[in-house]
Amino acid sequence: MMARQSLVYTVSMRRQYLSARWLVIFLVLIWCTGVSAAEDKTGTDPRAFTSKFMPYYLHTELENEVEINQLNLFGMYAFGPSVAITYDLPAWKKLDFDDAIPGGGDESGIGDLGLRVFYKPESLTNETSSHMFGAEITLPTASDPDYVLGGDNWVLSPMYVYVRNIKLINPGFVAMMNFYDSDIDKGENGQDVSRYRGRWFLMQPLTRPGPNWTDGWYLLPELQPVYDFEKDDDEFSLWFAPEFGKMMPWGAMYLKPGIGVVKDADTDRDWTVEIGLRYFFK
Repeated sequence: MMARQSLVYTVSMRRQYLSARWLVIFLVLIWCTGVSAAEDKTGTDPRAFTSKFMPYYLHTELENEVEINQLNLFGMYAFGPSVAITYDLPAWKKLDFDDAIPGGGDESGIGDLGLRVFYKPESLTNETSSHMFGAEITLPTASDPDYVLGGDNWVLSPMYVYVRNIKLINPGFVAMMNFYDSDIDKGENGQDVSRYRGRWFLMQPLTRPGPNWTDGWYLLPELQPVYDFEKDDDEFSLWFAPEFGKMMPWGAMYLKPGIGVVKDADTDRDWTVEIGLRYFFK
């Protein structure tokens, strides 16, 4: 019994050390993103390779009544017009089980880190549309030893993105980001991962940019379909969230409520609310 407790303590301390190290690394990366960048008025166009910092707070309630609160450090570093990376680190994440299991309880700490690499070929980019390629990798950086705040998997997700200009109320764009998640290392406690994940959204400015409070508003509705090939009956989920935002002299701020439309699994999202800002380095 004592040996097991000692092992759990050692694993816990090691994960907390590694998570703290990742946090320091990405705070440094955030500081380093302060380089010259082209104009990007809302920070929502995947084609705009600019250096920006985009922290957000997210509240999620799952179908099984687990509540999740998290503060994420999110940003992009642009290496040039063709290559950029993004990082997304839950610097603080808390899971609350009070309504989900008898006796309740909670767990808090650092979550898993997500990195994306974007490549935009010049030959597949024109004034109206762009094709982009890349990959997302999820690293098991969560600080808890029981893998509540994250998994033990390294997950690689090849990515294809298509963006096209459109005009409804005002000139905007439609973007379709497509990922295929698969595990590349399950560690000691990981599970098989094989799923399609989409992020499809429409940008529609509502008012013209300007200095007044009524200027610079936009709407960004988003759909996220997920098809999980590892779950029973190949479970499908669909989440919808309309983002309401306002352009600011330094970037943008937004509010994004969301709702689970199709929820085959008890771990699917029931509803969410996100609030954040996007700061562009000039």
